[in-house]
Amino acid sequence: MDFIGDTKIDWVKYRWHFITISLIVAVIGAIDIARKGGLHYGIDFSEGTIVYAKFESTPEVDVIRDQLRSAGLGSAVIQRYDRDDLNMVMIRVEREATDAGGELDSAANLILQALEQNIPGNTLADSSTEIVGPVVGAELRRRARNATLFALVAMLIYIAFRFELVYGVGATVAVLHDVVLTLALVSIFNFEITLYLIAAFLTLVGYSVNDTIVIFDRVRENRKLVRKSSLRDIINLSINQTLRRTILTSGLTLFVCFALYAMGGAVLRGFSFVLVAGVVIGTYSSIAIASPIVLWWRSLKGRPAKSATKTEAQEARV
Repeated sequence: MDFIGDTKIDWVKYRWHFITISLIVAVIGAIDIARKGGLHYGIDFSEGTIVYAKFESTPEVDVIRDQLRSAGLGSAVIQRYDRDDLNMVMIRVEREATDAGGELDSAANLILQALEQNIPGNTLADSSTEIVGPVVGAELRRRARNATLFALVAMLIYIAFRFELVYGVGATVAVLHDVVLTLALVSIFNFEITLYLIAAFLTLVGYSVNDTIVIFDRVRENRKLVRKSSLRDIINLSINQTLRRTILTSGLTLFVCFALYAMGGAVLRGFSFVLVAGVVIGTYSSIAIASPIVLWWRSLKGRPAKSATKTEAQEARV
């Protein structure tokens, strides 16, 4: 990684530029979510039916949609599934979207009947069905929410104990920033919220905080080594000193995640997308968001850091 060299970038100077970029992405994502009426939950978190259908030849999605509309399932979501050569489609019907008496198994039966009898020039070779009831969907949503909140709280407590509360706040804000921006991209690129994505988000939380702790640990070391420097200078020094490690680690991780996205198939597409986006955003936030939050917090409190000069509070406001 010698091509990076010894950088002397004033990261803190551009903190408002970074924050502006993050706000723009977050606002675009919020507008997209509002336009769609909320995040699109997968079958894991909503009551409904999914039918995976394999045909002997390439299925025409428009033809299938017309046949399902004739069967009273006009709101069904139909998309090609997995590799094109497998000739598979995934058909998703939410409970409120079905006109078949509201029964999930009835919707599955209607879908299979339509696929078996009414698709001209093609034959249904195989199928499988997933049905999720209201109790299961609600319970999974509750557990997913609690798991994410528990991870954030545990992270805050650990970093506050390991360093100081101000560092815990900075890391927590950075992780929340990562989750919000990744959710925005999930909505923009029309991915469903599934159990796979929740697992990816929890992985993102761990990855992001690990990268942030590396920088915070270097900040703590430098506060002892260069006592005469302000916190602003120490933060810039620490980010530049760990930049090689950050780029190397994130680059290799991103390469693996992108390979999973490109070759992992439809089932892992959303999971790997969150990992790819999360690695990029998490690396960005560790450098551009977490440390400036620490500096801003010190400035807000109006007191210098323990190892810095008395003018640090004034310099933090610059």
